[in-house]
Amino acid sequence: MKLKKNISLSALMVILIASVLVIKALDIKIYNTPKKVIDHDVINFYSYLPATFVEKDLTLSFIHNDFNHYVCGNYYWPEIVPPDSTFVIKTTMGLSMLYCPFFLMAHLTAKPLGYPADGFSPPYAAALVFACIFWVVLGCVFLRKVLLRRFSELTTTIVLGVTVLATNLLWYSTYEGAYSHGFLFGLICIFLYQTEQWYRKPSWWSTITLGLNIGLIALVRPSDALVVVYFLLYGITSWKDFVERLQLYIHCLPMMLTMAASAVVIWIPQIIYWHVLTGHLLFYSYTNNEHFFWTQPKLLEGIFGFRKGWLIYTPVMVFAILGLIPLYKRHRHYFYATLVFLVLNLYVLMCWWCWWYGGCFGQRSMVDCYGLLAVPMAAFVEWMLNRKRIPRIMLLVLFAAVSYLSFFHYKQYKHEAIHYEAMTFKAYVDSFGHKYHSERFWDLLDWPDYEAAKQGIR
Repeated sequence: MKLKKNISLSALMVILIASVLVIKALDIKIYNTPKKVIDHDVINFYSYLPATFVEKDLTLSFIHNDFNHYVCGNYYWPEIVPPDSTFVIKTTMGLSMLYCPFFLMAHLTAKPLGYPADGFSPPYAAALVFACIFWVVLGCVFLRKVLLRRFSELTTTIVLGVTVLATNLLWYSTYEGAYSHGFLFGLICIFLYQTEQWYRKPSWWSTITLGLNIGLIALVRPSDALVVVYFLLYGITSWKDFVERLQLYIHCLPMMLTMAASAVVIWIPQIIYWHVLTGHLLFYSYTNNEHFFWTQPKLLEGIFGFRKGWLIYTPVMVFAILGLIPLYKRHRHYFYATLVFLVLNLYVLMCWWCWWYGGCFGQRSMVDCYGLLAVPMAAFVEWMLNRKRIPRIMLLVLFAAVSYLSFFHYKQYKHEAIHYEAMTFKAYVDSFGHKYHSERFWDLLDWPDYEAAKQGIR
């Protein structure tokens, strides 16, 4: 479907998404209180930049001069590594790389605008928020390209709108936009486009850029390196395809090695950082007894539980799961790659000691792969739109209702009718349909025991 001047519906949806995110960010002005942006995990993601450009000391030795200010004041949360009590930034530096261009703009303009150029004033917080919006919108641009190759203009438009505006991605593009999830959504959408391009016509340019993106995705969130599984399985629908794929990799062995090398190149600054501070090329910086419990995946709790169940608080993603059926029937070249990635990703995420991922809206760890899940959702929407009139209307009403419920959860979370980590079935029922919580709501919560979780009692 085309509008005047060849602006398609799906392109208008991307523009709408960008407008909504920018207007929302300008409306809530969360960046005016930088501590609300540079907070919790973001402190770690961000530490590389002020340490480098403001303090000019990535060893963080300046913390010794005023520990109470830097650490107790929540400016830096380093891990203290024995035996020399070395300060090491806990998370990898991938997100700082994505923040960096926006940080530098803030750093150059902070003083002229009348703010301290200290890395923690409002211009820096605004830079992180709008950096996220940039990557989310860029992801939508590439996701649109992917979807339009196989699905109609209308299907693509619906799926783009639902994926961003009716899921917890909306929250992680605005109120907590400095977290990694919106950035990873963008990177993985680009990865999907790059994967299809590479298999259409492998080239040295596409090989290097795809390898760099895979490396960057892993550097932002190491567990998301699982996207490699999707790349390897994309387009395979039979044993014959599998054999031909192996032959392709053998034929393109120099390219495959170059892709792997490109991914490693992105990690070189991180490897140097670890080696200088710890003496190790690879270093596990989660030193506070934080690890995976590989034999205790909390799959049911993580998907259907009321503390942080993915499909409880983002129920519209049920249609992405249902969409695997028409995906298998009509677009099988996506099916095995999507299914295997989804299963492995859920397993890995739910094996983490803190499977509910702290204080957050819904199962935030799943937001990263919403671009990938947009494909089976598009398969469902396409199937739904091709039904006969009465079934189609009924399905559309159901789809709209569930999409609205997902969006309404966003409103509830904003007004604390959904708690950030202690929700129960009774609390959910008590808040259902209400934007604000009741007086008895707090008595219905069940607080998680973090120390017990680290011991495997989760």
